Amino acid sequence: MMTELSGTTLKIYNYMIKQKKPVKLTKIQKDLNMSSKSLVHYHLKKLIEEGLVKEVDDGYIVSKVVLEDYIRIRSMVLPNSIFLASFFISSLVLFVIISLFYSGNDTSSIFAGLVIATASAYFVRDVVRKIKRF
Repeated sequence: MMTELSGTTLKIYNYMIKQKKPVKLTKIQKDLNMSSKSLVHYHLKKLIEEGLVKEVDDGYIVSKVVLEDYIRIRSMVLPNSIFLASFFISSLVLFVIISLFYSGNDTSSIFAGLVIATASAYFVRDVVRKIKRF
């Protein structure tokens, strides 16, 4: 049964997901500025017990990708909400362009603009928050 990853274990797991090749223990320690190899080994052992990481000849690799609310594209990990953010930003830009040509200053146009702008801001904030957390 999988437990919720947190803290250093999650940090190591997220780091390993972004790697294209197996990663050695010392590289993880150096890249994540961790105090000792034994600390890295402890957290890797927890990930191995969960079945998320496995040891191979060249180091450690992620054996199971468990990303809630994220999508992996090659070595990039992006929040799912990035697609909604880009949709609403595009809609807002298009709305502003159309409004400029057709002089839409009635209350329904203003309301529509506010709704699209609010949705854009919400999803952009969500993307930024998830990227910082990852």
